[in-house]
Amino acid sequence: MLCAVMSTAAPLQAQDLNVNLFTHFEFDNSDAADAADRTFEWGESALFVTGNLTGKLSFLGEFTYVAPKYTNKSFSAHRYRLRYELDRDNAVSFGKMHTPVNYWNDNFHHGRIFFPTINRPRSFTRFIPIHEVGVRFSGMSPMVDGVGYDIVLGTGQSEGDDAFGSGVQSYTVNFNWAPSPDSRAIVSYYRDTILDHVDNPFHAGHNHGVGDHMGMDHNGMHMEPSDSGTDLDISYELLSFSLHRESEYWRSLTELSANRTDGGDWNWSLYQYAGYHISDVFSVYALYDYITVGDSEIHFRAGSERRAGLGLEWFVTNTTSLKLEARSEDTDQGAIRIDDSVLEAQLSFAF
Repeated sequence: MLCAVMSTAAPLQAQDLNVNLFTHFEFDNSDAADAADRTFEWGESALFVTGNLTGKLSFLGEFTYVAPKYTNKSFSAHRYRLRYELDRDNAVSFGKMHTPVNYWNDNFHHGRIFFPTINRPRSFTRFIPIHEVGVRFSGMSPMVDGVGYDIVLGTGQSEGDDAFGSGVQSYTVNFNWAPSPDSRAIVSYYRDTILDHVDNPFHAGHNHGVGDHMGMDHNGMHMEPSDSGTDLDISYELLSFSLHRESEYWRSLTELSANRTDGGDWNWSLYQYAGYHISDVFSVYALYDYITVGDSEIHFRAGSERRAGLGLEWFVTNTTSLKLEARSEDTDQGAIRIDDSVLEAQLSFAF
């Protein structure tokens, strides 16, 4: 898409080009893991490129590499989008982008150095539509300071990167409010159609970058959908609420969501982070992460997952971060029952 734009009769020259590289290494000492798995792992590496083509037209690209040991698709294009500024307060974007369903997904890309904790919330491995190919309209209210909106018309999760292969399948509406530069609240609604849902595992079969334990749980099993015995297309709805606050010493993030398929009962997830800056380079934090899926769910596996822990982050340099986390985790999904204690370290870099 970008090549097509740059090969027009009057070539556009990229201005203010910025190129950054991010990578990380992890060590996970889990009671549930085999001894052979308790080794250092090279995580996801991300190339992040931004620039301006004209005064109003800009581009963004994010491309990742994961060692073949962890995935069957080492190289991935996670984002590639053009953004055009309509005026001072409004813009339109087209391409593959992060869906603005919550604060985390719209603010943290694949560079782990920016994550407040080592891992994404557990809901990201199951329910959150991380990427979307589509058109995004975004802007700020001219009447009320700090109030903004995002509207996305998307291809849908089932079509992957096939732009509008089945027309517009997903819709995202986001309203946000930033009463001060240090706080932001987001309410969003997302609706999609899961095509042939028995053979379409939604997030189970898609590695959106390396998630927790290379996209798997501690048993090495992908999160599979339930088998409903039908190949019908079903609707998927997601309601999300985010609240981010930051002061000189404190930082907190709340992510609350409810989702359902085919108009059934609601499934719930809660993620809570609270951090305290001891100094310019040291922070301590606590996290709580919970998911519950009802027995009547026809697509996602029923049960619950919980994760709670304490962490320490040390910015060794401005571009090097070391995080240490001690967590208690449990999973109850019928035949799958896991109670686990985890000590995990992550060393992340930015270049």
